[in-house]
Amino acid sequence: MARPFLFAVAATSATVLSACAPVAGADPSQASSPGRQCFYADQVDNFRGDSQTLYVRTHRSDVFELQSFGYCSDIDFAFSIAFLPNSGSNRLCTGDLSRIIVGNGPSSANQCRVQVVKKLTAAEVEALPERNRP
Repeated sequence: MARPFLFAVAATSATVLSACAPVAGADPSQASSPGRQCFYADQVDNFRGDSQTLYVRTHRSDVFELQSFGYCSDIDFAFSIAFLPNSGSNRLCTGDLSRIIVGNGPSSANQCRVQVVKKLTAAEVEALPERNRP
């Protein structure tokens, strides 16, 4: 009697553990829900924007829109930006908050708070004014 019970427990345990296994071919830059799209902050190749909206292009040529909370001075003249995600993770997904450091030279840096709004489609990127297209 104990032997069939142990077999049932072992089979159930194996099924439960296999449900936790990673899925082959999954894209690690995508969040688990289909509506959340993500990028890694250290994979940003280019950026453009103004005091309210920032557009970043990643290694994969994806373009994301970020909105600042309040006025983000000198973003349109910045030489560089650095992300300081609130989550502590290097991955930023739609809806996530982050701080950015806006670098305008060796002695000048401002911090701004931003939120990742969305990943733009190819048509939305083409529709951006040239000055805002990263």
